[in-house]
Amino acid sequence: MLGVLFNGVPATGVSATATTVTGTTPPGAVGNATVTLVTAFGTATVPGGFRYL
Repeated sequence: MLGVLFNGVPATGVSATATTVTGTTPPGAVGNATVTLVTAFGTATVPGGFRYL
């Protein structure tokens, strides 16, 4: 399982290599968003890890 969430909204088209995760960011309000990466090994969260312009 692999997922990336921006303020709880999933990114689409998410894929990964050993060093990179890519996907399309969902629409969001201007400002900072919490980014959460979900993998089979666990979850990592970065508060304010992305900024919508």
